[in-house]
Amino acid sequence: MPFTPDVDSWVAKAQRAEALGFYSISVPDHLGPSLPQLAPIVALASAAMVTERIRLAITVLNNDFRNPTILAKEIATLDIMSKGRVDMGIGAGWLEEDLTKTGIATWDPPGTRVSRLFESITVLRQLFTGEPVNFDGEYYSIHDFTSVPKPVQNPFPIMLGGGGKRMLSYAAKNAQIISILTQMSGTADTRKSAFNDQLSWIRDAGGYERDDLTIGVRVLFGAVGTEGESRAETAARALGPTGMPVAGGLTTDELLESPFGLIGNTAELVEHVQAINNQNGITYFTVSEPLAWELGPLIAALA
Repeated sequence: MPFTPDVDSWVAKAQRAEALGFYSISVPDHLGPSLPQLAPIVALASAAMVTERIRLAITVLNNDFRNPTILAKEIATLDIMSKGRVDMGIGAGWLEEDLTKTGIATWDPPGTRVSRLFESITVLRQLFTGEPVNFDGEYYSIHDFTSVPKPVQNPFPIMLGGGGKRMLSYAAKNAQIISILTQMSGTADTRKSAFNDQLSWIRDAGGYERDDLTIGVRVLFGAVGTEGESRAETAARALGPTGMPVAGGLTTDELLESPFGLIGNTAELVEHVQAINNQNGITYFTVSEPLAWELGPLIAALA
């Protein structure tokens, strides 16, 4: 839920998501103006005050916006305020204007940003223990510093999203939640091959052997079927003139098969989600509004 114009509508959204049975609500982390969004930690803190069960996720924090010592304090405070309901998503950033237009940090090459992210996660893990930290790395230096407060959760859950081998291999060993991002360009064969490669990188790094790792995908497109409409008809409608640009290069068959899309009526969606789980071990689906609200019946059906 990236944005809302006022507090009343934000509270209504958070409470509606909890009532529908969603596992978590999340807010992205961009500065805009091309992607207008609320500040995630502040927005989720307010959501914590008006909900009881739903978890609070961030998809995902840009590591270069905050020093890990500052972030550890803010996230631990949010975890206390929510009684241990935070899933901290964090990444290396992808929207160049977030940095180039603000001057917060330099827009370094991807490899540098990812290396800095990995070092930041190491620092955060130490800070979350509540014990004195001494760390001298390439990007961060901390001397005899104890972060206060200490979060409720131990170990603290971290979500990492990505599509490359380096990120997914690291996440398979170090994250609690992985959100796979895949390429939507190319042919059907190259897209399928790319996704299979991503799963194999997680498997090769031992991710599928871990009981404490949840593997997920970011749902990029979807459409809920109307009464009497076949799943193929729903997909064809979604591909129409007012359909989904992100899925514009996919055929109807690809739309129906893709683990990154949710298309059909409730019964068909249940079958599709179960097939994705059986084939790939995926149980975590991140869906943006307004599609998320249409999928309310799917949550109850799966439960």
